[in-house]
Amino acid sequence: MTRRCRHFPLTPIPGRSSANSCENRRVLCTGGSHLEEPVAMKAFRRLFSVRTATGKLVFSALLIALSCLGLFWPLAQQSASSRSGTTEAPVDWQSEIKDYAATYRVAADGHVAATEVLTVQLGANRHGIFRFFPVADPTDPHARMVPSISDITMDDRAVPVSYEWRDSRRVYVARIGDPNATVSPGLHTYAISYTVDGGLVRPPTAPGHFTNHAGVNSTTPTASFYYNVVGFWTMRIGAAHVSIDLPGPSGSTQCAADDTGATPCAITGAGTDHVTVTTAGLPPQNPVTVRIDLPVPLPHRATLPWTVRFDKTFSRSLPAAGLVALLSVLAALGGYLWDRRSREASPGTPVLYVPPDGLGPAQTAYIVTEGVGDHALVATLLYMAERRLVRLDRAGSTRWTVTGLATPEQWAAADPVTREVGDALGVTTAGAKFSLTGSQTAGSKLSKATDRLVSSCRSWARTQGLMVTVGAEWAGRLLVIACLVLAIVGFAGAFTWTMWGLPFAAFALGGIGLLASGVGTRRTPSGRRMWSRAAGFRRLLATPSAEDRFDYSAHRDLFVSYIPYAVAFGVAEAWAAKYRAATGSEPPIPDWYPAPRDTSPATLYSSPGGFASFDSAVSASISAYNASQSSSSSSGGSSFSSSGGSWGGGGGGGGGTW
Repeated sequence: MTRRCRHFPLTPIPGRSSANSCENRRVLCTGGSHLEEPVAMKAFRRLFSVRTATGKLVFSALLIALSCLGLFWPLAQQSASSRSGTTEAPVDWQSEIKDYAATYRVAADGHVAATEVLTVQLGANRHGIFRFFPVADPTDPHARMVPSISDITMDDRAVPVSYEWRDSRRVYVARIGDPNATVSPGLHTYAISYTVDGGLVRPPTAPGHFTNHAGVNSTTPTASFYYNVVGFWTMRIGAAHVSIDLPGPSGSTQCAADDTGATPCAITGAGTDHVTVTTAGLPPQNPVTVRIDLPVPLPHRATLPWTVRFDKTFSRSLPAAGLVALLSVLAALGGYLWDRRSREASPGTPVLYVPPDGLGPAQTAYIVTEGVGDHALVATLLYMAERRLVRLDRAGSTRWTVTGLATPEQWAAADPVTREVGDALGVTTAGAKFSLTGSQTAGSKLSKATDRLVSSCRSWARTQGLMVTVGAEWAGRLLVIACLVLAIVGFAGAFTWTMWGLPFAAFALGGIGLLASGVGTRRTPSGRRMWSRAAGFRRLLATPSAEDRFDYSAHRDLFVSYIPYAVAFGVAEAWAAKYRAATGSEPPIPDWYPAPRDTSPATLYSSPGGFASFDSAVSASISAYNASQSSSSSSGGSSFSSSGGSWGGGGGGGGGTW
C-alpha cells in the first residue's frame, strides 16, 4: 500500500534557520489515510475554549457578531430585495374594476376612516381580491401608518379573509376569498372599511407636481391631506369616484391620475370641507393622488427614533424597545454575576519541589484545572513507563507498542487513574501488549481509555472529598445553553421582533464562563489545600521562580521523573529550558523512552521527533477512530417637504386578484 504523508508547518525550533527543514515540519504518515493535524486541532480548541482568557474573548466576540447578525438580518434581506430590482406585479387583464367608490373622513386629529367599494368584473378561476397597505409614511420616515381593518364584505355578505405581514412587516395584506374555492366569473362588489392615523401632515414648502388644481390658500396652510385615494390596483379601473370629508375648509386642492395630464382628474368642492375627485379609464397600477392644504392645527403625530426599515428589529413601540434594552442589560449583568460566583479564588501557590503524595500526572493537572487537558493520556502512559509498569517500544513515527511489565501488586500500588488507563488498554498483565498503529481499532481503545481517565479523575476527586457538585453552577450552565437556543429562536423572528432574542443572547454572553470545564464542581477545604500543592508543583515545572534553589545536577533522576507531569501540564519544553538554563547542558534523555539514536535532547523536548511523536501517534489513532465514526453516522429621509408631493407618492397601498 502506498504511504501518503501530510506536512504541517510548526513553530521553528530555536537554532534552526531553514523554514523547510525536517525539524520544522510535522509529517504524519499512515497506510493510506490522511489524518488531521492534532496540534492544529488542539490550538483551534484552545482558541475557542472558554477556559482561557483568549478563548473567552474570542468566543464572546463571535457571540456578539452572531447576535448583531441575528438582530439586523431583516435589513440585509430588504437590501437584497431592493438590489434585485423592482418587479411589477402581474397585471390581470381578464378582470376589471368597473366602479371604484371611496369615502375618506379625515378628523382634526389626523384619524382617517375609509370605506372602499369596488365593483369588480372577475375573470375565471379567481379566489377573490387582495388589498395591501404599506406602513411607511412617504412624508415622514419616522412616522407609521398602520391600518386597522374593521369590516370586509363581498356582495353584502361576510367573506373569508386572511391577514399577513410581508416585507419584514412593512406591508400589511388582506387576502379576501376562500383559498379552497373560486368565485364565479362576473360582477362582484367588495366593501373594505378601515381606519388609519396620520392623515394630516405638515404642509410642504414646494407647490408639488400635480396635473390638476383647484382652490387657493387664503392663509398659510398648517396641515395637508396627502394620499393615494385610488391605490395601485393590478386591474383596469373603469371609473373612480372619491369623496373626502375634511376637518376644515380646503385650500389649494390638487390631484393627479398620471404624470402627464393625459388622464383627467376632476376636482369639485375646493374651498369647502367636502371635496370630490373623479376620474375614469385608469390603466392597471395607476394610482390617483391628492394633496389638500388645510388651515387647521397640525395634530401631534407619534414617531419613532428609527425608520420603518428597522421595525422588524425594534418593533413599533419605543417603550417595548426600551424594555428589551433594559432586560438585556440586566440579563448580561445577571449572567456575569452568576459566572463570577462560579469562580474559585486561587489559593496561595508556594513553589513545591515534589508532586502531591500519591498523585499521578493526570490527577495533579485535574486538581489544578478541574480538567485533564489535552495530554493527560500521553502523560499517563509516560508515567507508566517511568514507574516501570509498562515498556514503550517504537517501530516508526506513528507505530508504538505498550507492553505490560508489572505484577498485580505493583499495579495495586499505583494511583487509581493510572490503574484505570492500564486496565482500559489491557496492559495490567505482564507481557500483555497494546499497539498504536493508527488503526480504527487502536483509536477506539484509546478513545475509551481517555473517557475512563476523565471519569476516573472525577470519581477520585469526589471519593476523596476533594470536590463537590454545586447545583447552582449546573443550573447556570443549563440556563446559558437554554438562552443560546432561545436567542436563536428570538432572532429568527419567532417572537415577531428580532430584538426579543437580545436578552437571551445577553445572558449567554455575560455568563459564557459557565460553559467552561470545571463549572459545576467546587473544591472542598481539603481540595483547596491539594490544589495549592499541585499548583505550586506546576510553578516548579513552568516558571523560573525556583531556578536558583533546585539543584538540577544533583537531581537528574527527579528531573526525568517529573517529565510526565510536565507533559500533563503542557510545559515539557519549559521544564527542559529550566534545566538547560540552570546547568548549561542539555537535559537527559529518559531511559524508559525509546527515542531514535540520532535524537538530541533538544529535539526530544521541543520537536516533532521527541515526546510529540508519541503524542501524535496517540492522536492519530484517535483521529482515525473519530473519522470512521463521522463517516458512518452520517432608509433615507422623505422628499415630501422639498418636492411638495407628486403623482403616486401618497402611499395608501393597492391590491389585485388572486
